[in-house]
Amino acid sequence: MVNKFLKNIAAGVESIYGFACDTIEAIIEPIADDEVDMPKESIPDPTVHISQGVLDNFRKNVGRYVPETGGLLGATNDEMCVDICHFDCHSKNTPGTFYYDVPSMSEVFRDWKARGYITNGIYHSHPRGCIRPSYHDISTALLHIRFFKLEYFYLPIFQPRKKGLFTMFFYIVRKQDDDLVVTLDHVLKATEEGYELQPFTEWRETHSIGELDSYRMTIEQKQAKGHKPEAAPSDSVNGTNKTNSKEDIPVNNNTNIAATTDSDYFAKVKSLYPDHVLDKVIVCVGTGGARSFLENCARSGFRNFILMDKDVVGTTNIATQGVFVSEMGKKKVEVIRERILDINPRARVVCVDRFLDDAMSDEEFKSYIDMFPHRRPTDYLILGCTDNFEAQKRSSMLALKYGSPYLAAMMYAGGAAAELIFTYPGVTESCPRCLLRDRFEKYEHGFQNDVDSSACPIFATERMNATKGYIALMLLMYHEDPTSPFNDMLDKVANRNFVWIRLNPYLKETALGIELFDRLFAGTPEHFTFMDETIWIPQNPDTDPPCKMCGGTGDLREFSVKWADIDTRKIQFQD
Repeated sequence: MVNKFLKNIAAGVESIYGFACDTIEAIIEPIADDEVDMPKESIPDPTVHISQGVLDNFRKNVGRYVPETGGLLGATNDEMCVDICHFDCHSKNTPGTFYYDVPSMSEVFRDWKARGYITNGIYHSHPRGCIRPSYHDISTALLHIRFFKLEYFYLPIFQPRKKGLFTMFFYIVRKQDDDLVVTLDHVLKATEEGYELQPFTEWRETHSIGELDSYRMTIEQKQAKGHKPEAAPSDSVNGTNKTNSKEDIPVNNNTNIAATTDSDYFAKVKSLYPDHVLDKVIVCVGTGGARSFLENCARSGFRNFILMDKDVVGTTNIATQGVFVSEMGKKKVEVIRERILDINPRARVVCVDRFLDDAMSDEEFKSYIDMFPHRRPTDYLILGCTDNFEAQKRSSMLALKYGSPYLAAMMYAGGAAAELIFTYPGVTESCPRCLLRDRFEKYEHGFQNDVDSSACPIFATERMNATKGYIALMLLMYHEDPTSPFNDMLDKVANRNFVWIRLNPYLKETALGIELFDRLFAGTPEHFTFMDETIWIPQNPDTDPPCKMCGGTGDLREFSVKWADIDTRKIQFQD
């Protein structure tokens, strides 16, 4: 059935969007494809129309993740139309609450206002079965009606399904004398084919503004006394911090964040890292052995993390990965997330309970990266911290495709030595295949790695993680702060982007048979060297024959164009 609503959908302004929900435990878990049963009645035409751009944007954000997530709505001259939206990538959420981030949303509001847009709504998702706005949702709408001087405010509630699909219950909150009247304007279902209006029963609810003000006052009084906010299962809360600008959106004093500021936690290292550097994103593929590295990144003040690993904590991890008995059976990404948040409660951690394998497309990987939008490609550090070669290779290729710095680490059998490689487009010249050609060729001809962490002392892992941390700082701080010792470190290292650490003094005599350390230090008196030497080995692109990955060009920036429309899963380097 073709409805007038669909005819009136126009291509709207391209929405401002991002994908993120801070510290949501299950944000990227699959969403059940539960349908909402509605009575079969006539389908009235909606009062409010939504642009195609906004609808498609809903698919990319709120429709893809479990509740609660959301953002702001806006319009141009036609206030009865929604033609712009902003998904809040800095929000503070739980499966039953939505807290939008006041400072970042204030910036959006000011930007929209300067461009002639009207901010006229908040959208967010609710848990399954909760299709009505909560009392707190309506109280929040009242705050915004007053602040934006509106007669009405839009409050759509989403029931996400799988694959970005959703059912949207579009509510309008109107101010009428001393009351707020909430009505259900329409129900819209996103399908794989498009969008269709759904039958629904007319719904209307009236609330006293005086009672809503009393409710708000009670919450603020509880907050002032140090009580934790009380939230219903479908509670919608906006605001986490007070700000001083006269043009900041209204603040709900409800907060789940301690009053302690970042500066209190990281005061002693504040001079080392500029704030804009700490806002970069650390993407870690494989988290087991990288645990202390990630924790120490959090202790340095870094606050944005994407953790990708499907493994769970096992008994054997006690001796090699610094886990605890109380963590047995838990997902590694969730355990590390909890550790990071215990170090920095304001950190934003996205947990991807997946392996980086052929089941994950480039597009899906990029969607996790895009949870932290509005950053340069070099603001994402991608790390291959897995002992699975195929996952490590894939992570390095994705870093090249998206123009991001890359860092990988590998511990050799028995903790005899550690290996680290890194790339930075436009600075380093050798691609990962140039650096690890022999290993690539072995795997391309059927070799399988059977090395595990057996007989590897935890101190070897910690030593590798310490060097990994310094290299990470070198990549993240590159030309960011002239006063920092890390500012030009990468220029000095240049193409010495293959790093070896000797952790066993008898490395030459082991099955690995690595003699390089003995040769390099042959002229040094024995009492000056024994173990724990780190060497930075010069690397050049493979030109004879040309590298099968980069062609030996020496310009890693080419990959962002070369592979732009290619899924890296389809790229093969066999003869």
